[in-house]
Amino acid sequence: MDPYEDELAPFMGQFKVPAQEGGGGKDRTVYLFAIGFSGEHATVVQPGGHVTESFVIRDSATGPTELDRPHLLRVAEEVDFAEARREAERQLEPVEGEDEDDWEWRLEEAVEARQKDAEGSIRMDQLGGPGVVPVWLQDDHTPGEGWQLVAQFDSCNLPFDVNFGDTGVGYLFLSPDGEKAEFFYQCC
Repeated sequence: MDPYEDELAPFMGQFKVPAQEGGGGKDRTVYLFAIGFSGEHATVVQPGGHVTESFVIRDSATGPTELDRPHLLRVAEEVDFAEARREAERQLEPVEGEDEDDWEWRLEEAVEARQKDAEGSIRMDQLGGPGVVPVWLQDDHTPGEGWQLVAQFDSCNLPFDVNFGDTGVGYLFLSPDGEKAEFFYQCC
């Protein structure tokens, strides 16, 4: 028996994606819900988008939320991660006798250094958009070709408890046609 069966999913957040930034040429809003502390999540895309298939929509004006007041995901300094990688590639000097794997390893270190904030921590909270790439804790798990990062957030920085595993980071993506969203997390 599922301990969360028939439970209303707490609302975690909504993310606007303007037509000019993706969403199949329409303004979209992606809603994210969590199922208890199970680690399961549901997404809803409006207008006209899909709901995570394993969840049922109920006719209810209100439901539980993880916040008692609005909270805005704040990013202290916007960084163009794709440009940071291109810049690192341009500035990385070749080393005589170095193979491609060693060069890639040095490149990743240079990119990581450019992705750190003033305190020396990797920026894990960011809003997506054209050209914004995720900072992965593990391997690249982009859902498919053309999927756009909507938001990425560190569970340790959220104003409420979530289950993203051990010091996990959540990733929210929108499909190229703007009709489907996917949320998943990676953890240490």
